[in-house]
Amino acid sequence: MGCDELDESFDVLDQNSVFDGYTDKQRRILSAAIDVFAEKGYANSSTHEIAKRAGAAEGNIFSKFGNKQGLLSAIINPVVQFVFPAMVREFASTQLTREYASLHSFISSIIMNRMVLLRVNTNAKVLKIFLSELVYSENVREQVIANVPSQYWQVMDAELDNLKQRGLMVNWDNHEIMRLLLIMAGGTLGSVLLFKQELTGDAAQHLIEAITKALTP
Repeated sequence: MGCDELDESFDVLDQNSVFDGYTDKQRRILSAAIDVFAEKGYANSSTHEIAKRAGAAEGNIFSKFGNKQGLLSAIINPVVQFVFPAMVREFASTQLTREYASLHSFISSIIMNRMVLLRVNTNAKVLKIFLSELVYSENVREQVIANVPSQYWQVMDAELDNLKQRGLMVNWDNHEIMRLLLIMAGGTLGSVLLFKQELTGDAAQHLIEAITKALTP
């Protein structure tokens, strides 16, 4: 496995300089761990299989990462602490600072912006691992909430208030609206990542239309 392949395999992690300090061997181990965790789930994976797939000795895993949990933390922690907040900041500054002509265009912007990440195979693998931990680990959920930039909540509140004032959105509490968005969009994301359902263009549009209908006054 060459350096070019390794660089391509990390994609969203490399874009945020998460693994710059790792050796090629350590990067191979992390890449193999991402593959195995995504394919089999954390509970059904072993350091022996990860080492074999990485072409490294199992002792290399223990010396750098300690154990299987250490490997998982090396993948998840940067996503929670750096990648996810960076994505949220970028979304808040580029998509939540404009006035949308309709509720449909606002929902479409939210959904399509996030779904772009799934077009990169390894992004989907990392997101699948992250989503699994988000579901099963209260600690990860607490970290995610703590790492959401305050700017996001401020601009999201402002955008929702603007849509309600213009009569384009139901006059519900903003937390209730965001909860509905999370449930509906998160459910689709989960079905794609965890149950290998294909996200077609039609499916994405149906999701956008369903959320738009639910939030239309």
